[in-house]
Amino acid sequence: KVVPQWKDRLRPVQEELVAPILDGEDVFCCTATDDDKSAAFSIPILVLNEYNSNPHLYPKHLPTRTNPVGLVVTPAKGLANNIV
Repeated sequence: KVVPQWKDRLRPVQEELVAPILDGEDVFCCTATDDDKSAAFSIPILVLNEYNSNPHLYPKHLPTRTNPVGLVVTPAKGLANNIV
């Protein structure tokens, strides 16, 4: 419910990052501007928060983190202003 619906699929960089993050792996990503990295890191946090809030709605024993955190580092203040 909290994850927005896209009319198209996730972009390749998003698909590549979301599954390992949901599996509990730490992930490092470095790609070009406008590759939608913010969504790639936001989606797993939203999914984990939803799962932790409503575990009775999902299969048991899924890997989860109780308090998921995403850290995004930018080289410039101007780029940081574009992150949602």
